[in-house]
Amino acid sequence: MKLMTKIAVRLTAAASAALAFAVCAFAEGEAAATDAASPQMTAGAMLLQLVPFIGALILLYFLLLRPQQKREKEAQAMRDAVRIGDEVCTAGGIVGIVLKVEEDTVVLETGAERNRIRIKKWAIHENITQIEERKQAERERKAARSNGIAAAAANNDGKKKKKSED
Repeated sequence: MKLMTKIAVRLTAAASAALAFAVCAFAEGEAAATDAASPQMTAGAMLLQLVPFIGALILLYFLLLRPQQKREKEAQAMRDAVRIGDEVCTAGGIVGIVLKVEEDTVVLETGAERNRIRIKKWAIHENITQIEERKQAERERKAARSNGIAAAAANNDGKKKKKSED
């Protein structure tokens, strides 16, 4: 994911530089064509030079900022969905089972000695229980799909045999 972000940033920088170069060359050629440039033409040239930078900012928003905001919303939804009995991992690497959920804190039970730790919700990095439930649901969906494909293939083979017997 970090590699894609680096590539996107480099592509954006290269595109904006190329566009700025083209706009500057066009503006210089236009200014050289007329000996005395009017104030309106210089304002137009300035606006033309701003277009690549505005385009680059819009591109950066869609390539970098918007996906980051989406990930933050998903993380917040995961933290809000934490319930008693879930196994969670904190940003510090502490793994524990949720005993109590309050407005902005969570009480975890960790280790064989059953230590209890109170942490802030923002410190929860991942909900292991939710991840395992999603993986299990995906496995069941794939198994049902492969069973459905196998059953459909068996039905088609049975129909072919009946037709060849007739």
